[in-house]
Amino acid sequence: MRHAVAFLIILSLSYFSYCIVESFASPTVDDNKRLTMSKPRILCLHGKSQTAESFSKKIGGARRKLERVFDLVFLDAPIDLEDKSNQMGNENDSCSNTDSGQPIMNTGRAWFLREQGTEPGIHRYTKLDECIDYVIQHVKDKGPYDGIMGFSQGGTVATALATSGCIPVRAVLTAGAPCVEEAFEAASQKSSSLNDGIMIPKLHLAGETDTMIPTESVARLAEKGGNGELVLHEKGHLFPTRAIYVDQMVQFFQSSL
Repeated sequence: MRHAVAFLIILSLSYFSYCIVESFASPTVDDNKRLTMSKPRILCLHGKSQTAESFSKKIGGARRKLERVFDLVFLDAPIDLEDKSNQMGNENDSCSNTDSGQPIMNTGRAWFLREQGTEPGIHRYTKLDECIDYVIQHVKDKGPYDGIMGFSQGGTVATALATSGCIPVRAVLTAGAPCVEEAFEAASQKSSSLNDGIMIPKLHLAGETDTMIPTESVARLAEKGGNGELVLHEKGHLFPTRAIYVDQMVQFFQSSL
């Protein structure tokens, strides 16, 4: 009997010691996944002629600071511009993340396309329906997301999706994003709850020296649905990475999510 009791005591002490060691062990992959999932998730949409990877790299300073607080997911746009260039010829409305504001070659990807209309200065936008469906399906498959942010036409799509109620997010942040009415029309046709995004918090950044997207267009985007705020920075057509603006982004998302 004494041997049985002693054996049980030894077994209990061994298990207790094992639990202590495990509590101080390094986090496993599953532990790290749970830690990541505990952060608010933000879907990130790049600009035209970029990709998810290139956008992530270009905003490296801002991304690293945002990732301390949020889980950022960068999504590739559905349109391959190299394929489209071969089929249709080059367009001249590409987006960069540089200060020059000069168009770059049609490489990378796009959310929608702009084509010359029948009259000078009039353009028409195509592939918007497919774009809206594409992001909605991604959110269904890989969501949920708490917020969404985008650069240039990615910001236009992000705002249209959020303010129309197509995707259930709680805040929108954009940089250098124009107001394209057709994007909002396409999104509204896909939404069954148009009132859901009406008062969503929105932060829109615009470059004072942006020669590609006028600040007036960004201002109109800020007024589209939601509770929009317009912030001007001194640079051109880019996603700002200076600490003063990144801190404002962090504070915006923290207060909204």
